[in-house]
Amino acid sequence: MKQSIVWVLMLGLMGCRANDDSLTQFIQDAHQTARAKVEPLPQVDDFVADDFVMTRDRVPFLRPLPEHQESGDGGNKACWQPNLARIKTPLETFPLEQLAMKGVLGDGSQLWALIYTPEGKLMKVTTDSYMGLNHGRIVEVTSRKVSVEEILPDGTGCWIKRTVPLMLAQQ
Repeated sequence: MKQSIVWVLMLGLMGCRANDDSLTQFIQDAHQTARAKVEPLPQVDDFVADDFVMTRDRVPFLRPLPEHQESGDGGNKACWQPNLARIKTPLETFPLEQLAMKGVLGDGSQLWALIYTPEGKLMKVTTDSYMGLNHGRIVEVTSRKVSVEEILPDGTGCWIKRTVPLMLAQQ
């Protein structure tokens, strides 16, 4: 009986030979018919670089020299200069945007403005007091605003003045 089972298995294994001829034929056909359809590249003209011709004495790859160089003797003496040696007040350590006018005090002859700092201090100022980072001098104190004259550099060694109002803060 054992021998007959072995013979049956042997015959069965011989009959299970793979028939992959059709699969091989399909792969060969697919390789022959599969063609990528690629459009040809457009014709591109050759790039021709222009030669650099320097027309001025200035080299374009270096930073330009400043138009106005200040001399070592303190700048241009022909225009007005602020007093930079003046001792600064505590209100000159804050930008005007961070200061707030909270009220006024005074009698008929003189008004004092109450200025609130970012540190939470309330300070009293009047005309000719200084505040702000740009050498700001108070030129007028009214019940509704403080007019501050700031002095800004104009880039040529001179200074320009502008008046900035600091309005009474609304609660």
